Amino acid sequence: MPSFKESPAPLAGPLYAQYWDARGPVHGYRPKGTRDWLLVYTERGDCLVRFKGGQFKVGPGDAILYRPGTPQDYGQHTLGGKWRHVWVHWVPRAEIMRWLAWPELSPGIGYLHLTPELRGSVLRELIFADSVLRSSQPQDEVLALNGIERALLFCNRANPRRGDPRWHPRIQQAVDHLARNLRESHPLGDIARRFGFSRSRFASLFHRQVGQAPGQYLEMQRLNQVRHLLAYTSQTIVQIADQTGFSSPFYLSLRFKKHCGLSPRAFRQQRQR
Repeated sequence: MPSFKESPAPLAGPLYAQYWDARGPVHGYRPKGTRDWLLVYTERGDCLVRFKGGQFKVGPGDAILYRPGTPQDYGQHTLGGKWRHVWVHWVPRAEIMRWLAWPELSPGIGYLHLTPELRGSVLRELIFADSVLRSSQPQDEVLALNGIERALLFCNRANPRRGDPRWHPRIQQAVDHLARNLRESHPLGDIARRFGFSRSRFASLFHRQVGQAPGQYLEMQRLNQVRHLLAYTSQTIVQIADQTGFSSPFYLSLRFKKHCGLSPRAFRQQRQR
């Protein structure tokens, strides 16, 4: 196999979706993964997913799901190859985290093979998300997210781990609690005790099932809410920082720019053009 240079990682936060008919070599290589989740669905053709200790050939009807921080190494490597697929980078809402407990090819890389009856529905919803994001209309990300979540619901029908008892119900409760209470501070020991875990057990189980440490998950949910408030309200940065649990507007601005690539002011101005 040829070697490839590292692909630029999309900045976490905004939705990215693309329906792509790739012809010839195309490759995603991010040895440190990304801060958000990546879904890749193959309509036609094939690609190779490589991971530590092995590789897997993906074909029509296959969906791959990368958790945050999982090394990404996938693509079509042949000159004459064809690979029609849809990819989506996004940050899931708390309510759907349990839908993402897929069987894994390797730690952090979920895999589902969809039946012919499900493929059209999943593809239609993902193409809808792509088309909405290209339109630059008000509430476009809300509509796109709706399409992505509908696609994931169809995917879940093919998930043998649907309702898997290995997803601990108290972890789901913790996920919901963090997402509903962004303004509060959540020391790890306190949140662990609240849901009946030791600090180390909670941190380990949360990371294994959610794909992020509790603090990382909380920050991404806060930043997603910041983006929403910047885009769809006239609240000041001071008000938004207070509402989303950041200690100061300055700290909010630092974290927002690191994750989203723009200052809060620049992001708001861009969305208002």
